[in-house]
Amino acid sequence: MEAPFDAYFRAADLDRDGRISGQEAVAFFKASGLPQPVVAQIWTYADKNRTGFLGCEDFYNAVRLVTVAQSGRELTPAIVRSALCAPAASKIPAPRMNVQTPGPHASSVTSPSHPTQAPGPAPFVT
Repeated sequence: MEAPFDAYFRAADLDRDGRISGQEAVAFFKASGLPQPVVAQIWTYADKNRTGFLGCEDFYNAVRLVTVAQSGRELTPAIVRSALCAPAASKIPAPRMNVQTPGPHASSVTSPSHPTQAPGPAPFVT
């Protein structure tokens, strides 16, 4: 997966167990600036097996849904299906997050900027 998604996973996995717990997800997704009900909805879609944890792929799907929600789209079942199915999923960029990476010299992790592109909704077909 892309570097920003990997960096976000490492930043969210506070206990380094290779999965994201609900508590870790809440702490991480606060940095998205999305309202708590939207974050809860994203968790529901991402934790599709209801395990209470997200592995890498489920976490990446949650991060993609953050991008979709940040674009102003409502997370309807149809939009979620479209956003998470290939090839649309691979075209969704990393969201804007204000998080700190772990380590002695923490630095902010942000999505790459695309100065030649105008901001707009996530690139997928509904």
